[in-house]
Amino acid sequence: PMYYNGIYHLFYQYNPKGSVWGNIVWAHSISKDLINWRTLEPALYPSKPFDKFGCWSGSATIVPGKGPVILYTGVVDDKQTQVQCYAVPEDLNDPLLRKWVKPDKFNPILVANKGVNGSAFRDPTTAWWSKDGHWKILVGSRRKRRGIAYLYRSKDFMTWVQAKHPIHSKGETGMWECPDFYPVLVNGNQGLETSEGGNHVKHVFKNSLDMTRFDYYTVGTYFEDKDRYVPDNTSVDGWGGLRYDYGNFYASKSFFDPSKNRRILWGWANESDTKEDDVRKGWAGIQ
Repeated sequence: PMYYNGIYHLFYQYNPKGSVWGNIVWAHSISKDLINWRTLEPALYPSKPFDKFGCWSGSATIVPGKGPVILYTGVVDDKQTQVQCYAVPEDLNDPLLRKWVKPDKFNPILVANKGVNGSAFRDPTTAWWSKDGHWKILVGSRRKRRGIAYLYRSKDFMTWVQAKHPIHSKGETGMWECPDFYPVLVNGNQGLETSEGGNHVKHVFKNSLDMTRFDYYTVGTYFEDKDRYVPDNTSVDGWGGLRYDYGNFYASKSFFDPSKNRRILWGWANESDTKEDDVRKGWAGIQ
């Protein structure tokens, strides 16, 4: 999700050819009030060597001077090798941002380094601007049963370097999908822009645990100078921790709405029906 020039955009994983998983594209719907929605043509679909086998989840960042930039996971082969890619609007003057392009220059922007599991390397977060002069993002991963969020930094949003250490990790939690990382006020209920920092904020770190198919989060402190996140002692990583929702709720994503200074959380209610029932009714899963 993102808000740009007075319009809410929601991009979501969608199969235009059926009601179960497969043939996934980035569908695109827009709204001015979050209630009435208009569906546009898909924003992204497999079309390049770096995403030939899939365009998977990611995030949107509004980059000053550039406009919206989508970061997403591309799958390059049938071994599920995953890389991080970017896309930009074809025409920034189009108020609906109908068409998106994937420039060959710099794509893919991230490939798994040695020691990183390339088949468990996905779902880049919305970027934040750090006072050290870098953009930063997280990418979810795992090493055996340890969940990991790798941190990457860039000065130009195109050339990214992996930090020496993950921002956070935890054993026995499995793959960390769709990580989300954002600031919240210590006192007050206004939402904060993703790059906000300082002593007046805490940070929320959310992961979708592939092993349980639920969304868990912690509240803690982001040590920006060390690029480390430490949960408070009231927050527990993993299965025993806090959940956004205690029903079917997964692969959530938040965004900052500057029109009302609020943070809005989107979640996917994944279906528990059988495949046959999903095919019969013509859909599976809701936002």
